[in-house]
Amino acid sequence: MVTFQKLKSFALISVYSKKNINTLCKVLKKNRIGIISTGSTSRKIKSLGFDCFEISDLTKFNEVLDGRVKTLHPKIYISILHDRKNSNHINIFNKTRFPKIDYVIVNLYPFNKFANNNHKDAIEMIDIGGSALLRSSAKNYENITTISSINDYKLLKNNIEKNEGVTDLTFRKKMAKKAFGLTSKYDLDIHSWFIKNNNSKNIKLRYGENPDQTAVLKKSKNQSFVDYQIQGKKISYNNILDVDSGLDFLSEFSEPTTVIIKHSNACGVASSKTIKNSFVNALNCDKKSAFGGVILLNKKIDKNLAKLIIKNFFEVLVSPGYTKEAIEILCQRKNLILINSAKIPKVKKEIFRTVRMGSLLQKNNNFRISKDNFKVVSKNNKLSKKEYDDVIFAFKVVKHIKSNGIVLVKNKKTLGIGAGQMSRYDATKLAIMKYKESFSLKNLVCASDAFFPFVDSLKLLIRNNCKCIVEPSGSINDQKVIDFVNKNKIKLIFSSKRVFKH
Repeated sequence: MVTFQKLKSFALISVYSKKNINTLCKVLKKNRIGIISTGSTSRKIKSLGFDCFEISDLTKFNEVLDGRVKTLHPKIYISILHDRKNSNHINIFNKTRFPKIDYVIVNLYPFNKFANNNHKDAIEMIDIGGSALLRSSAKNYENITTISSINDYKLLKNNIEKNEGVTDLTFRKKMAKKAFGLTSKYDLDIHSWFIKNNNSKNIKLRYGENPDQTAVLKKSKNQSFVDYQIQGKKISYNNILDVDSGLDFLSEFSEPTTVIIKHSNACGVASSKTIKNSFVNALNCDKKSAFGGVILLNKKIDKNLAKLIIKNFFEVLVSPGYTKEAIEILCQRKNLILINSAKIPKVKKEIFRTVRMGSLLQKNNNFRISKDNFKVVSKNNKLSKKEYDDVIFAFKVVKHIKSNGIVLVKNKKTLGIGAGQMSRYDATKLAIMKYKESFSLKNLVCASDAFFPFVDSLKLLIRNNCKCIVEPSGSINDQKVIDFVNKNKIKLIFSSKRVFKH
């Protein structure tokens, strides 16, 4: 066997799948690239008749813990990670008297193939050293070529031949990107497996609404939001409340819709022809309040939308699907909680609350809003299709706003929301204040979750570009309200349903 001092460049090979390794070794031998390898990979290479240096012979450290520690050695990582243009790095590397690794060729343990096996088998298929090697070499792509798939051996061969024995920077960068994508997906698969294998009926949360309150999540039919979390930090009590609230809003819509939740209330809701436009419109409804919020969408997220989303800070992102490219982009925000809502029930049948000396149980407010729920009662009774669409949209939103609730809408997006106020007048003032912060649109539609008992709120709305109002009927002052809107030539629609939400 040749000594490693006679070769200027080396490839570290540590692969689970030995497929096509003969082709790979031929390419390396032809281009005078030495081979360093581990355990079973080394034995396979030697059995094919190729020279191969055992890592343990070079590091003077034998594999231990049944192979769990093979490549985790400083000399290996100094060789891979040192910057070939940094004199200090080069001096430190030279002191190791270790081969210069310019190629890292690794394929990871196939964790997913063992994920359904017993717990111990699955744990043993979590690759530690392989992931570390791929990430290290990919980080140093200006100097190192990273091959993370057997499907790329031919690409490696072609690039080395094209460049007379070395690889070019474009190729190395492309392979580095692929390696980071692979290790990211690999970690997500393991994370999902851990979530699915949490068989506890109760999940202990960090704390409740405040740090001094303990809290647990009780699973329903041994399932919870946690089972559908695919990335991010541990979901909190408040996160869960916000996600649940947001799903209530989304349950009303079939067209592409985005809702942004803060403290169980919406600060922006928008529907559009595309989910990307709905997100942009929902965010612009109240960008200040959206900071740190919970975003829920009812359509799949692609890479272009993902790029927009990570420009802002959000706590949680909920969608019925993510493309592979979108996940790679969103994973840049390590703490961002990603939830796949595809299999989460769209509606709740009941609402259950504990009170002193008892419990409250009520049927959830799941009625479907349509034109049949509304009646135009003003003399000005001709609504365009756009206006009627906004009336329905606004009432769908206010149905899930905490009472007292007022929603101002134009073109299927909220412009101002007043929520959780002790008087309807204050809710109206708050909605108008929010509208004025960002918009100057005219001919707004206003939805109220219950009737206006007096005309004070109506006066405010009329002064601020509102031309159409939808509210539940049932006040002793309904006729006074009708007379007032007729005098001011405003459109008024009564709903047959009240939509209080306490």
